[in-house]
Amino acid sequence: MRKFLLTVLLLALASASFADPVKHGQCWTISELTVLDKENVAGGKGTLHGEFSFIRDNARDEDAIKEIGFMTLNHGAFIGLHKHNDNEDAYLILSGTGIFTDGNGHAYVVRPGDMTIARPGQWHGLANINSDELVFLDIIAKNGAADLEALRANPTPQYYPADKLFDKNTEHAGGTGEGTLYGKFAFRREQATNDQAIKEIGLMTLKPGDSIGLHKHDANEDTYIILAGTGTFTDGEGNEYIVGPQSVTIATAGESHALKNTGTEDLVFIDLIAQNHGLK
Repeated sequence: MRKFLLTVLLLALASASFADPVKHGQCWTISELTVLDKENVAGGKGTLHGEFSFIRDNARDEDAIKEIGFMTLNHGAFIGLHKHNDNEDAYLILSGTGIFTDGNGHAYVVRPGDMTIARPGQWHGLANINSDELVFLDIIAKNGAADLEALRANPTPQYYPADKLFDKNTEHAGGTGEGTLYGKFAFRREQATNDQAIKEIGLMTLKPGDSIGLHKHDANEDTYIILAGTGTFTDGEGNEYIVGPQSVTIATAGESHALKNTGTEDLVFIDLIAQNHGLK
């Protein structure tokens, strides 16, 4: 009987891990995140604790953003140095202090607000050598039409410290928004190449009462990942959701979205834009 139950459990886990690709929704709140822990990642050490809105195993070919997770490394744990062959992986530090290693073997002390990325052909690793938890966002994206050899031949920077992010503010964001959308960016879509999947990463702020108007994304995907404050997210069908810390929203190609700060504190979030040119 025990052997039968074990077989049933293994089959259930297998079917969950290799389920058919599905269309993601547009909004996940903290209660809807999926917990998934991994051990000794990429030859590293310890547990990488993850709370995911969705994971790459169930991503569709047409999705640019394949995975979004809130990750935690405890003291002494690390992700081993590893290479990304055909996708891109961004680590955005939320709390704690760690050591980020890039593909050239350079090591950087990373703190809240720092942003890192590994494009195709680049290596990276991350370690927590401090007593506090190291918490970071992990976002994986892929561009099916990328010239991978061109990307590997022209490597881009991997480390963007918080004090080097550049400001770009937008009035009436989304065309009909209210007030100012304040942004601090690692890089913007205007400088992105067609071969890059992740086009833009910004740390954004909406003051109480300010908003991003309802607008449509024709060819790219736009993700809002809430870090602080409270707001109302509107999806392409006019549904409204109360969002707070660890809420994740996305508008894929053809979908609309809007966001308003309906709280009394600043609404702070990551805005990440990606594009999969392989499936326009």
